[in-house]
Amino acid sequence: MAAEVNGIEVAAGQADGGRYLPDPVLCITGTLEDPGTVLYGRDHLQRISVAGQAETVALVQLPADTRCVPITGGVMVYLPGSQRAP
Repeated sequence: MAAEVNGIEVAAGQADGGRYLPDPVLCITGTLEDPGTVLYGRDHLQRISVAGQAETVALVQLPADTRCVPITGGVMVYLPGSQRAP
């Protein structure tokens, strides 16, 4: 069941240069062959591990220095260079 999306959070994140990705999503740096860091989605991995079966999870491979900020219903992804100055 997908969580409800907060339009205000999404709009604010996009105004700051972010991109919204809905849950369930797993954001990692590196590749499947040479994994880096899990930036977002550890809870999805834990559910898969406990249940012993996979759910439909989107996998997004991101460059180093990417910032992920959890929001209602997903995550805002800020790629390096896409973040606006405060």
